[in-house]
Amino acid sequence: MDLLVGIALGLVVVAVAMGALMTSRGITGTVTEATAMQQQAAYAFRVIGQQLRQAGSLELNLTPSIVPGADPNSVMTPVAFDPPDPAGTRPQFDRATSTVAGTGTSAPTFTVGYQNYVESVTSADDPVTASLLRDCLGKNGVTSGVPDAAVLVSTFTRNADTNELVCAGTASDTRRAIISNVTDMRVRYVVQSPLTTNLQYIANPASVSNWRNVYALEVCLELSGTETVSTPGAQYTNCSGTLTAYADRLRMVFRNVYQIRSQGQL
Repeated sequence: MDLLVGIALGLVVVAVAMGALMTSRGITGTVTEATAMQQQAAYAFRVIGQQLRQAGSLELNLTPSIVPGADPNSVMTPVAFDPPDPAGTRPQFDRATSTVAGTGTSAPTFTVGYQNYVESVTSADDPVTASLLRDCLGKNGVTSGVPDAAVLVSTFTRNADTNELVCAGTASDTRRAIISNVTDMRVRYVVQSPLTTNLQYIANPASVSNWRNVYALEVCLELSGTETVSTPGAQYTNCSGTLTAYADRLRMVFRNVYQIRSQGQL
């Protein structure tokens, strides 16, 4: 009889220990997923931010043909910006069409561009250091000291088939994944009305009449975990601002607003 009681007590202890172990594993898995998603979102925003902060930037002519004092507005002359490249074939950078553009709402794609050039302070003989500028894939081709492309372009979108945030670089049809587990992505364009300080959020890029007036971009990413989590009745606010069920998955929404420093009205 004592043996049966001992066995029963042992089984109870084992059952309690297994329950505690499974609970601990579930908590550990959730924390690990949350940390991983935060790290992925931080990396994605860093890549996007690196391109958007460069958007619309031009090369500075460090030796413009200006005679100091000859013109009271000489320091503001446009010749100080966008000098010709060494081969004399690079077209002028069009900020109105090449700085930023976007398409789509539920499956948005946005493109960022800025002038490509070789820094005068670096060696033009080394294609690695000849230009310090890079697209979202970390590339920038340089041949004989001259960039292969006049504009560095990065196009960001979400691959709905693989749930990945992907990017295509300059003159490339190949999209490469930046992060995974992206179940939604939304973009809103912050437009500044000309000659005013009024800002308006526009979700549909077709409603943007002049891309020169796009002052900033708001990017929202929704990341989902792979571990099963019990979330009966729990809801979260997705990138569209709608309450949505967790559906037994950990889901996190991240937003960031990037100012396009080369645009906007005073």
